[in-house]
Amino acid sequence: MRYDTDYMFWCVVDPRDQSVMGDILYQASLRDLGHQFKGGLTADEHPTLFTEKHEAEIEAFGRMVTLRASQAIAENLRDGTDRIEILDGDGIVLFESDIPGKK
Repeated sequence: MRYDTDYMFWCVVDPRDQSVMGDILYQASLRDLGHQFKGGLTADEHPTLFTEKHEAEIEAFGRMVTLRASQAIAENLRDGTDRIEILDGDGIVLFESDIPGKK
């Protein structure tokens, strides 16, 4: 299949500490991405293109969960608690679990 510079893809980039889904999952054409790279987007943010929205949503969700899990683990190491909580961008607990062997 042929895609021109104005064909709209779904783009996913790595989240930052306070990212919400709309920050890391959006539609963009190749032309738009060219402007984004000129504006500061880098390959270090792992921009990934998808033709199917559902596939992009799965990727974005996985990246967000990974970020939140790593933040929870880092916080646990700092404060020595025996429970990990994964929070959303507003600080609401999405998932929580005891750390095996810490109690």
